[in-house]
Amino acid sequence: MLVNDEAVIDPVCGMRVGPDDRVVEYRGMRFAFCSEQCRERFRTHPGLYVGSPGAPAPRQRGEVRRRRRHLRLEAPLGEAQARAVVAHLRRLMGIEDVRVQGADVLITYDLLQVSLEDIENALGEAGARLGDAWTDRLRRGFVQFVEDWELHAMDGDGGGSGGAHCH
Repeated sequence: MLVNDEAVIDPVCGMRVGPDDRVVEYRGMRFAFCSEQCRERFRTHPGLYVGSPGAPAPRQRGEVRRRRRHLRLEAPLGEAQARAVVAHLRRLMGIEDVRVQGADVLITYDLLQVSLEDIENALGEAGARLGDAWTDRLRRGFVQFVEDWELHAMDGDGGGSGGAHCH
């Protein structure tokens, strides 16, 4: 969305960015993004961020889909490693709060900006391994399914099918 000749608003997170930053064309309009995370989020579910005449998108209405999750790590983290994991997770758009207590990660985030899958990937990149018990994997898989379903239901553009129309 154009703000002036020099800056545009990232439709996912609302940050001001350069008009040529990580551009995606969608429905004959150009959108720019602050990060690959926001760009991919838009490409996957454009209907969450751009509405249609008379039907603003959830993000345009100012909606926040706050989620709180408790993740169990394979092993407790030391103090320095816990600080590094928290710093790594806070770099993701949409993260509101992160606390690491031993092997427990307590996290609050906006589903319109980041998903549990994104968070799990970031934990892995930070060197924190999630618990591998079948119950942990099943619970995380179920949460990811529910998040995907919720995003699909909110996406007025067909639940991500619009991603194929982004260039």
